[in-house]
Amino acid sequence: SGTTLNMGGKFTEREYISWVIKGCLDSGIYPMVGDTAVDAFLPTNLEELKKAGGEGIAFIKPWKNEEAIRKIKMAEEAGVFAVGMDIDAAGLITLALHGKPVGPKTVEEIRELVESTNLPFILKGIMTVEDALLAVETGAAAIVVSNHGGRVLDQTPGVAEVLPEIAAAVKGKITILADGGVRSGVDVLKMLALGADAVLIGRPFVTASFGGGDEGVRTYVDKIANELKSAMILTGCRDVKSVGKGVIRY
Repeated sequence: SGTTLNMGGKFTEREYISWVIKGCLDSGIYPMVGDTAVDAFLPTNLEELKKAGGEGIAFIKPWKNEEAIRKIKMAEEAGVFAVGMDIDAAGLITLALHGKPVGPKTVEEIRELVESTNLPFILKGIMTVEDALLAVETGAAAIVVSNHGGRVLDQTPGVAEVLPEIAAAVKGKITILADGGVRSGVDVLKMLALGADAVLIGRPFVTASFGGGDEGVRTYVDKIANELKSAMILTGCRDVKSVGKGVIRY
């Protein structure tokens, strides 16, 4: 999200997010819509998601809990099936430049957010075993192992470096999602092999949608799916559940 903040402003937020939502749903995957330093963007994103039946996930920035809960309720009204918070956005430069009051969260504060909704709650921005274990304590349904595209803290390890130890600590206790540098179906296979239950992709959807609208998104998803299928065949994986560490060397 954030066409004027992050993408040069060639297209409106509504154009961009409508292409992503339609392209994803037509391809059989779920879109995620986000919150930004521009107050109007989240309502716009949720309006477009509601038009599509709410088939997606909304991520909220780490505002003070009163404001975060207000936005969670907005997401509920749009019909989303899960909500999340990218807690590492507490250090995001675009929010700081706009004077937005975000900050880190305690276990108790996150638990309050989890308990404010009946929807599954996802914590994005987990990069250590310690934080993953704390996420389990909050009652969150899932974590996203993510360094926010490397944009919040220089010298942060890559997700693939920390994912195996996090998976070893919390696999089976909480759903593990992962993102960061995933550009091909082979990259998806790698993340699954390192311990992710599912994989998220962000930036390539900007290129795909700006270049071809919802059709561009569908084409990109088809590419990823075909590459993943081919990689699974060549590594002897009958299904996603059978993907394990043995398919890669690291």
